[in-house]
Amino acid sequence: MKECPLCGRIYDDSLNFCLEDGSSLKSAADEPSTAILNGAALDKVDQHDIRYCMTEDGARIAYAVIGSGPLLVRVLGHFTHLELEWEWPDLRHLWERLAQRFTVVRYDGRGIGLSASYTGEFTEETRQLDLKAVLAAIGTEPATLLGISEGGWTSAEFAHDHPERVSHMVLYGAYARGARARPDYDPEEDQALETLIRKGWGRDTPAFRQFFTSVFFRADADPKLITHFNEMQRASADPDTAVRYHRSLHCRGDGSEIFRRVTVPTLVIHCQDDMAVNPEEGRMLASIIPDARLALLPSGTHYFPTDREVVNKVAAAIERFIDSK
Repeated sequence: MKECPLCGRIYDDSLNFCLEDGSSLKSAADEPSTAILNGAALDKVDQHDIRYCMTEDGARIAYAVIGSGPLLVRVLGHFTHLELEWEWPDLRHLWERLAQRFTVVRYDGRGIGLSASYTGEFTEETRQLDLKAVLAAIGTEPATLLGISEGGWTSAEFAHDHPERVSHMVLYGAYARGARARPDYDPEEDQALETLIRKGWGRDTPAFRQFFTSVFFRADADPKLITHFNEMQRASADPDTAVRYHRSLHCRGDGSEIFRRVTVPTLVIHCQDDMAVNPEEGRMLASIIPDARLALLPSGTHYFPTDREVVNKVAAAIERFIDSK
C-alpha cells in the first residue's frame, strides 16, 4: 500500500501519485521523485516519466515524457490527468504510437490533474506561462506543438510570440472562434452548464459528468472507456476549479487574428462528425492560417482519438507533414 504524505489518503501499489494533490506516494520500499508508471519490463518507447516544473508566477506543473526523437508537445488544459490517461490503453495509444518517432511531452495545466492546486483565475497569460515553463524544462530544441481543442488557441499564441521555439504546429479539433463568437452561443445555456459543473462535478455518481463525456465520445464508444473518462474528469479538477476553467474558455471571442499571424508550418486535423467543435471551425482555421494544410478524419470524437485505425491515420498524417516541411 502507498500513502500520500500531504493528505494521508491510502492507495494500492498501482498508483504513484495522489489523485487529490499530485504528491508522490510513499511506501516502505520506495519513495520515488520520478515515476515509471507501467511496469518494470519496458522498452524505451513505453517509459513514462512524470516530472514537475515551476512557472514564472510560481505554479507547479506536472508533465510526462515518453519516446525519443524530435520534440512533440501536447497542449491541452482541462480534462487531463497524466496518470489516469495512461492507465487506459485506448487513451494512451496515440501517445505510444507517436513516441515511436517523437519525444512526446504531455502536461497537466495549473490546477488540473497532477499539477498543484490553483486558486487564481485562468487566463490566456496563465496558459502561456504553463506552456513556457514546460518547454523551458525539456530543453532548447524547437518543438512541434500539438494543440488539441482549446490548446490550439494557446499553441497559436505561443507560436506567434516565440516562433524560434516552435518548428511545427498541429491543431486537432481546434477553433478560431471561441464559444461567445459562434452563432449558436446561448448565454443562458452557458450559465446552466456552470451550475451543473459546480453542483455535480465532484459527486460519486457520474450522471452530471456524463453530460460532458457524451460530447467528447460517440454513443457507441466502449462503456468501460466512458466510465474511465467520467472518473478522469472528476479526478482532473475539483468543482470550483472546473467552473473557473470552463468560464475562462467560454470568455473567448473571435481569435481569427491570432491564427492569421502564425508563421510556422501548420497542419489542421478535424473530425468530420466532431460533436463539440463543428468541422466548419477546422476548415476556417485552415483557410486563415498562412499555408496551412487540412486533414478531415472519418470520426466523431472530439477528444484525442482512441480508435486504433484513426490513431494510425492521425500519427501518419503528422509524420508526413513534419517530413515534408
